[in-house]
Amino acid sequence: VCGKADPPPDAEGMGIDAASTRDRILAIAEPIAAERSLEVLDLELGGTPSNRLVRVYLDTGTDERRVGVEDCQAVSQRLGDGLEAYEVLRGRYMLEVSSAGVNRPLKKPEHYHRVVGGKVRVRWQPAGEEARTVLGRLLEAGADGIRVQDDAGVEVAIAYPDVQKANFEFEFEKKPARPKRR
Repeated sequence: VCGKADPPPDAEGMGIDAASTRDRILAIAEPIAAERSLEVLDLELGGTPSNRLVRVYLDTGTDERRVGVEDCQAVSQRLGDGLEAYEVLRGRYMLEVSSAGVNRPLKKPEHYHRVVGGKVRVRWQPAGEEARTVLGRLLEAGADGIRVQDDAGVEVAIAYPDVQKANFEFEFEKKPARPKRR
């Protein structure tokens, strides 16, 4: 969905910061997604001031149902109409609405709670230290942070504010090796 609007200035130094633009888009997107029993898992803003890109990632919050193409189409249409009606973005923009995918991002504590016991990849940076990344099993998701155990058995405690990026790592079933022919 593409559109044009002349709203208040956006994030490129013209008066309203990216957080405000993001908040305005989320305020429109979240109720639209909720009507289909979906949640907005993540929102990315990119592109240039004259050709913006808005990416919205949807999730169901459950393993019983997946986000379908019809969900993405319906949310995209309604969200595009909402962005136009409320003049959220200036100039041309491209709106992409999709499923978060199998390696979905983890943004809120409840996202971590859903995948305790699963594999996660977390990049974090404690204050005054260099950034680190761990790939391992999510042992715990508490009120203040998480505990991850890597493949070597080393446990790492990470506070939520230190997390720069985190993703659930879907584990595909391994097929048995085929016997070699002689």
